[in-house]
Amino acid sequence: MTLAVQGWIFAVMLLLGVWVGMWADLLRFITRKCRKLLIAILDLFFWATVICLVFVVLINLNYLELRLYAFASLGIGCFLYFRFLSSNILKFYDWAFGTAVKVIKWLGRIFRPLLLPLRLAAILLDGVNLLFLSIAAIIAMKCKDFTSPGQDIPPAA
Repeated sequence: MTLAVQGWIFAVMLLLGVWVGMWADLLRFITRKCRKLLIAILDLFFWATVICLVFVVLINLNYLELRLYAFASLGIGCFLYFRFLSSNILKFYDWAFGTAVKVIKWLGRIFRPLLLPLRLAAILLDGVNLLFLSIAAIIAMKCKDFTSPGQDIPPAA
């Protein structure tokens, strides 16, 4: 394996380490007010996903040749993320989720007056749909009666 390929693997695994750190922070942000059992289950899913992702990346990069530098660069990427970027990314998550909640509440206040007319329209459309399906079923049953009384099962050879 050439030095350029090893450098490429090192760089990709370093970026994968940063990505894993970002997702670990997101998981930590989401589960900060959850019960212990839910945190344990989500951690299990997180690490299963990370293992699968590392497996897929290594299979695509170097046909799953397990080299120490690949895992070292993954660890270095995680370390660099948590050392230099984690606090800023957690602030971004806090801002993004706060903004999303505000936007959803705002949209809820705007669309709440439309809820009753939309429900009534949906009920009316369901009734019309049911009427047309019933008519189509009756027509299909009548057409079945008019077909020739042919043999349903082909004769055996």
